[in-house]
Amino acid sequence: MKRHLLTLFAVGATVGALALPATADPGRSKNATHVQAICGSQTVNVVVNGNGEFTPAHVVGSTKMFIPTALNLTFRFTPTNGTAQTNTENVHKASPAHRGTVTCTIPMQTLQSGPQGTTTIQGSVTGFFTPVKHG
Repeated sequence: MKRHLLTLFAVGATVGALALPATADPGRSKNATHVQAICGSQTVNVVVNGNGEFTPAHVVGSTKMFIPTALNLTFRFTPTNGTAQTNTENVHKASPAHRGTVTCTIPMQTLQSGPQGTTTIQGSVTGFFTPVKHG
């Protein structure tokens, strides 16, 4: 199971992401995970590359990033012909508050499905979008 596959919107792949050429497509990376979130009244599609607990998410179709500060996520892996295994992540950063912080809901969705089974995600994530608006 890709337990931390998405400990969504999280901060381990930042260095790798910054090293990519400007024309790189993070959604086509071998380990890219696509997730849909609802932030206020807006649906946001993001791609996460990496498996750190607070890896930032690339907002699809823009140059924005979502930087997570708190996660409340449930991952469920159901092996083919097996019993579901659940992993819950409920963590937050001990960092100062950021302007423009938003909490996004992640409705239950499938992260991967294959011969070995299916992995789903559901929950919420709090953080902020870059670039940060000032003023």
